[in-house]
Amino acid sequence: MTGPADANPWAAIAPLIAILPAILCMIDIVRHPNTRSLTPQAWLAMCAFGNVFGLIAYLKYGRDANR
Repeated sequence: MTGPADANPWAAIAPLIAILPAILCMIDIVRHPNTRSLTPQAWLAMCAFGNVFGLIAYLKYGRDANR
């Protein structure tokens, strides 16, 4: 049997790496609320719950070019 001491240390870091881009996009939306095609609240929800697709959609279609 393997115990908690034998667990892979990357198992604790992987979720943090996965949510870091979402947090960065949400910070960008809050700091620059002028977005294209959707409201900032909709982009926040999409980045929070849309995983990679929501992040890519915001960066490609939601981020205002005149920042």
